[in-house]
Amino acid sequence: MKFNKLNDWLADNMSLALSSMTAFWLITVLVLCPLLWSQPTSIVAWISYCSSVIFQGIALPVLGYTARKSGDKSDNIMKEILAMSIKIEQLVEKSEKKVEEIEYEMEGLIDEQIEES
Repeated sequence: MKFNKLNDWLADNMSLALSSMTAFWLITVLVLCPLLWSQPTSIVAWISYCSSVIFQGIALPVLGYTARKSGDKSDNIMKEILAMSIKIEQLVEKSEKKVEEIEYEMEGLIDEQIEES
């Protein structure tokens, strides 16, 4: 059980760290620095470098960052929807009480009319 908590904590924190823009910039520097000393020599080598190093190393933190931002927006929307549904439920309860009060008063008025006639 404690091992699962450790795994969850580690996964959450690593996911947060690796999906940050700080990780993006750090990985970008680490990926591009070797090009100062040695560049691929052929078009195939450049394609291989771009597809394996740049797309995987640089794009993944950005994708994680945007996914996290999207998830945060979805969470906020869900919280707003929940708050609105609670307010609607409260309004429905109030309106039902008002309807019951009106029906009770109408019955009283009808009873008075019947007694008068």
